[in-house]
Amino acid sequence: MERVAALVAFHQRPLPPTSSPHASSSLHPRIVALRSAYSHFCPLFPLLQRPDRMDTMVKVAVPILATTAAAVFLGLFTVGISYRLTVQPTWLRRWLQKRTPNVLYFKQTEELLVSLTIDDGPHKDITPEILDILKQNDCRATWFIIGNNMDLYPGLVEQIHNEGHEVGNHTMFDVASWRLPLDAFEEQLIEVDRRLSPFYRKDANGNLIKWFRPGHGFYTKELLAIAEAHGYRTALASLFPLDTLFTNQGKQIGEYLLRRMHPGAVILLHDREPQKLQTAEVLRILLPQLRKRGYRVVPLSDLVGLTLS
Repeated sequence: MERVAALVAFHQRPLPPTSSPHASSSLHPRIVALRSAYSHFCPLFPLLQRPDRMDTMVKVAVPILATTAAAVFLGLFTVGISYRLTVQPTWLRRWLQKRTPNVLYFKQTEELLVSLTIDDGPHKDITPEILDILKQNDCRATWFIIGNNMDLYPGLVEQIHNEGHEVGNHTMFDVASWRLPLDAFEEQLIEVDRRLSPFYRKDANGNLIKWFRPGHGFYTKELLAIAEAHGYRTALASLFPLDTLFTNQGKQIGEYLLRRMHPGAVILLHDREPQKLQTAEVLRILLPQLRKRGYRVVPLSDLVGLTLS
């Protein structure tokens, strides 16, 4: 306690008088050292000692503070978006499903059913292998077909259909649907519709079951209205592992999906050249484990309970 009292008394004792408000030669060496340190770590400190330089201080401080605040906000925003994309919390998917009930994200159910959806096919180097893996595990999927790829490999779409899978419309080209002019989007939708009509499943009343997924996964109300006008229901997903960002992370993606799996989930993977090895590895890990847990992997129509003809 005596040492503390001595230190307090030392710092509270009056400073020697100075001839100039800016002079430092008569200050105690400790004060001079502190000023030097503050000036080194905080460039604004010398300005704080000079009222005549306040304008300069403001001009320097405001941009620094504004830039810092913007950087902090951007960092928090980026972290938040990354969290929502990678973790995809339960509350978020429930909120999205409630907010847009005409878009399927998942099926609210306790039954051990999940739907596997595969985008961007067909491709000659990966589609046959995926079909073999699905057959080995007695699984059926919904394939969202790109019209331009179907023109290249029409026989693969027929094979997908013949092996009991479902097809959906993913527009003519691999582009962001929401960026297209509405008339161009509708034209692409119709072009793929014409190609896929012979392969669509039918409900108990003989009506075609038509699923649509917008290119790159984003939509507007106008896009949804156009799709609905042509008899489509839009489907996104509740489990999207961002697999298009990787090419050789099959094990990690498979484990991620197993950790996040839930009844009624809609899983999204891709049938495209960069992921031709990765997607197959994911399915070899994922499908046997789902079967061990008692899950059945079915197309979207089965998940939502549509009675088929």
